[in-house]
Formats: sequence, C-alpha cells, structure tokens
Amino acid sequence: MFLIIDGNNVAWAGYYALERAMKPDTPERRERVALLGLAGMALGAIARGGTAPGATPEPLTRVALCFDDGRPLRRRAIFPGYQMGREADAKFTANEPTVLTAIAELSRVAAAMLPIEVLRMRNTEADDLIAGLVATHPDVDKRLVSGDRDFLQLISARTTIYSPVKKVEIDERNFDEQAAPKTAAGERVAIPRERFLDYRTVVGDPSDSLPGVPGAGALSAARLVTAAPLDAYFGHPPAVRAALGRRNEALEQAFADGSASAIIERNRVLMDLRAPSPVWEQIAMATTRGRWNRAAFERWLDEEKVNAVDRVLAVAQMERLAAA
Repeated sequence: MFLIIDGNNVAWAGYYALERAMKPDTPERRERVALLGLAGMALGAIARGGTAPGATPEPLTRVALCFDDGRPLRRRAIFPGYQMGREADAKFTANEPTVLTAIAELSRVAAAMLPIEVLRMRNTEADDLIAGLVATHPDVDKRLVSGDRDFLQLISARTTIYSPVKKVEIDERNFDEQAAPKTAAGERVAIPRERFLDYRTVVGDPSDSLPGVPGAGALSAARLVTAAPLDAYFGHPPAVRAALGRRNEALEQAFADGSASAIIERNRVLMDLRAPSPVWEQIAMATTRGRWNRAAFERWLDEEKVNAVDRVLAVAQMERLAAA
C-alpha cells in the first residue's frame, strides 16, 4: 500500500483538536501543540497504515507526506479570490506561522531519520502533488489521508481515502454514504461517482472562497447531476425544473443566461484533480527522501514527548518501509 498524506490538512486538524484540549496560552506552547498535533496525525496514520484506530494496520510499501508551500498562485491567476477568505480570517493568520513551524520540524525529522518522502513545491498546493502521485501510479494500491472532500473525485478500485477526523475509510463501496448529501428526512441523494466533480463545481467550496452557482445548494446540485450531465442544463432552464421537481428561479436563471456555465467551467478548472497539471512533471524535483535511523527517531519521540503515536506500530512500519 502506498500511503499519501495531505500534510497541511492533518496539520491544521491536529492543531485545532489539541488546541481545544490543551488551551495553550504562550507562543511556545502553541508551537508545541502544533507539533504534537501534526506528529500525532501523520505518524499515527503511518503506524496504522491509513486505517482507523483499532483496525488491523495495513502494511505499507511507500509513504509520501505532501505539503502546501507559499500561496496557490496557479489558481489565483484564474480566480483571484481563491482561498482569500482564510487570509482575511484573524484566527488563521495568527495560527499559520505556528503551524508552519510544526511542518518545518516534521519535514526536517522525515528527511533526517524516516524512510518516507516529503513533497513540497514553492507556491503549489499539496492537492496537485497528491493528484500527480495518484495519476502516475495507476496500478498501485493507494490510500490518501485527508479530510478534504475534493479528493473524493479520485476514489477508484486502486485509490481509497482515510479521513482522520471522521476516522473512516472511504472507497467505492461506501462512497454514497460518505459523499451524498442528506434530505431533512435523513435520506441520501446519491451522486454518480463519475459526476462528483460536477456536483462540486455547482456547489462551490466555501473553504476555498470559491462560489457556486446562484440558487444551488447541496441537494439541488446532487439532483441535477444525478438526473443528467451538466451540459444538458446549459440554456435549458426547464430541464433544471424537471430534475428538481420544483421551481428554483435563481438556478433556472443562471442556466438560462449563461452565468452557470461560466461558473461551472471556472470551478472545473480550479477543482479538477484528474486533469494533467504541469506540476506532475516536476514531482521528482519536489521530493525529498529520508533515510531510516531508528535510534534518532526514537530519541526524537522521547525528547518531544510524542506519546499519542503507537511506537511499536510506527517502528514496525518504518522498518518495513526501509526494507521496501
């Protein structure tokens, strides 16, 4: 199994989880919380092979830890507002240096003493590096570790996802259960897996400050892509009403006047992780490979008091990776 970890996603998730529990009140304590959160999430995922706590660990043959670096300039050239909301968030800007310090430390440790790969490319998102690894290893079983729903579009017979916050593994069998929105009555509106990207382009992504089509919510978007491909609605507002089974004037108008088409095409370019990217050809240059040093690793775990990671499982996986 090739384990691919979305480093920034687990870094922030780990930081906020421990921040709530430990309530750090100085810069030094916040840095410690950030490091413990990232180490617990990333090293814990490696120790368990990308499985939930308590499950039988999956043997690993390769691990890649991917991080954002700088700002997402490629996507901002297409849509200047991309991810700008988080940069206007005082909590994000206050905590970002702390989280980046933790990322730098774990990257150093990985390069110095762990048999894994760390991928970073200036002003590039980890999403593109991860998508490139998935695309260039089609015949290898891969598990992505991330809570980012954009990666659901990559699920296949050889690619699965482990969400460390929900502690659930997602594959072709439970895709609908994890991806489909629910009605008020608790019924899921299933989305054809091959149209999940279309669903996302209609809804947009608030976490990336990416607007969707006016009038479209999760349920209406799911019903649209379930009834027909999106091209069937461009310029044909009656088809929107037929798919929804009711009137939605804002959504119908957007498909009638062409604004929906423009938004969907923009979002597709920004969100499609299956489309070839120039980054894919530069993955080798973005990769640093560490060398296994068990004594140094165990000493670091002791010094930093990283107690949330099962050391026996972690060392066993590292030994296996070093041998592979």
